[in-house]
Amino acid sequence: MKQSRAVVVTAMSLGVLAAGWKAGLAPAPSLPLAESAPGGLTSTPAPTPSSGSASGTTTQPSTGTTTTELAPPPPAGPTGTFVGPSVQTAYGAMQVQIVVSDGTITAVQPLVIGYGDRTSTRINTQAVPILEQRVLSAQSASVAYVSGASYTSQGYLASVKGAMSTAGL
Repeated sequence: MKQSRAVVVTAMSLGVLAAGWKAGLAPAPSLPLAESAPGGLTSTPAPTPSSGSASGTTTQPSTGTTTTELAPPPPAGPTGTFVGPSVQTAYGAMQVQIVVSDGTITAVQPLVIGYGDRTSTRINTQAVPILEQRVLSAQSASVAYVSGASYTSQGYLASVKGAMSTAGL
């Protein structure tokens, strides 16, 4: 009983495959079917290893075309550290440098931030990390100013913009 079910299932499977081949939905078999195995089932012969190198690679017949190994793609963009201009604000100069890897800004580092008086230091200590995160997230100097730090924002972002221009971003 088990053997007759296997024959029916195999015959149905072959019928579905044959219909697919005729309709162009399935590739034609690459190996010929072998003679019937015991019990009326058919099987395909196991592929034989082809002659090739010891590593198991095989050589393909020549098609008249030459293939060459491609070089790796060039980097997506510039890489390096780029210094922005010093921008004078009402509360001192602002200057940053950006670190770029394959065209992506990975860090914005302040070089000169304001006069250093107590009020400027308090404002800049809060505003500079926020501006850095906004620039890194947007990958642009076109981000919103930090509330209460208009002069810091203006100078910082102008320096970032100059550094990005130098980097070609």
